[in-house]
Amino acid sequence: MSRLRRVVLAAFCGALTVAGLVFIRLGGPELFRRPAAAVAAGAGATMPSERIRLAVLGDSNNQSYHDTLLLRDPSLRGGPFRATTYQWTEVLARLRGDQIDLGEWGAWGTNQYRAYADEAFGFPARTPPKDDYRYNFSVNGATCNQLMGHPARQAIRLVKLMDTEPEAWRGGIVYIRIGEADFGDQDVLDELAHDPTARRPLALIDACTQAVSEAITLIRKHHPDTYVVVAQATGDGNWTGNYNDPHVTSQLANVVAGIDRFDNGMRKLAAADHHVYFLDDRPWLTRLWGARDAQGRPVDKTLHLAPGWAITMTLGDDPHHAVLADGHAGVVWNALWAQHFVNELNAAFGFHFKPITDDEVIAFLQPSFTASERLAPPLPAAAAKN
Repeated sequence: MSRLRRVVLAAFCGALTVAGLVFIRLGGPELFRRPAAAVAAGAGATMPSERIRLAVLGDSNNQSYHDTLLLRDPSLRGGPFRATTYQWTEVLARLRGDQIDLGEWGAWGTNQYRAYADEAFGFPARTPPKDDYRYNFSVNGATCNQLMGHPARQAIRLVKLMDTEPEAWRGGIVYIRIGEADFGDQDVLDELAHDPTARRPLALIDACTQAVSEAITLIRKHHPDTYVVVAQATGDGNWTGNYNDPHVTSQLANVVAGIDRFDNGMRKLAAADHHVYFLDDRPWLTRLWGARDAQGRPVDKTLHLAPGWAITMTLGDDPHHAVLADGHAGVVWNALWAQHFVNELNAAFGFHFKPITDDEVIAFLQPSFTASERLAPPLPAAAAKN
């Protein structure tokens, strides 16, 4: 055999070896992962800190707003008010960072091809790159298949990270909220509204339920002392409906039944494992922002906070709006939800996190409303004289 042929053959065999390793690594996440106890024995057990670790999986509802890598568009997540507009994990880190550990803030992740290569050779991997807390794997636009499937593999890569410090995750928490990008869009809900047995919406809902179930199974298999909180993916507020249609109330009932199908799937997962909790925030949302009347029309509430702030269920980047212009929860919503979340964790698992008080919420929101006053357009000259 000539020297050239030997070189070509060696290169070919090397390429096959690398490709095979990548295929095996990515095709079977369990094959090269030792149980948490084995990792601890091999690397030396890490004693848990006093803070409880919290990891987050999901979509844009969970991704930090102050990410400038993935969310580069300055009009997103508050636009001119972005500096003082916070997502709920950012609120939690600031108000209870002494008790709850979301991981170091930084630029985490690479492009998907680099992530595949890192994963194939046993290095921690995640994609896409974003500014966030280390244990927050949520990604804008993520669908349920991204929990276990390519390219994000959120649950698989989180567990890989958790396996490096298994003792630190004993008594830790993984929060999963995902599914809005799958079956929360208007077109899917419209289809469901007109046919409660429509195949596409029900298939999407069931696929999401299965993906969350697989993620929980993976987490609990490797970290049996870690808690998992699952939440509803979307609410009927995503469906606007045609209120002039005489069948609008029955259509709304169909939409609610579809949402209940997913929520009941989450309840079933929680009922099967006392380390898993379903956080149903629909009652909280109704109490805060209102519900619908007998004709299915939204009856929104105006929220009044102590300093005289009025927050309406409207779209806009100013903190007086409950929802941002890009459709995500505003800073008031997120601050109150962080408060609610701490209470839910204490009630569900017996944690002793210090409740976030109303005074703390007001103090946290003050810079947002101060910025609102500063950026408010000047009054017309005639009105200013009064």
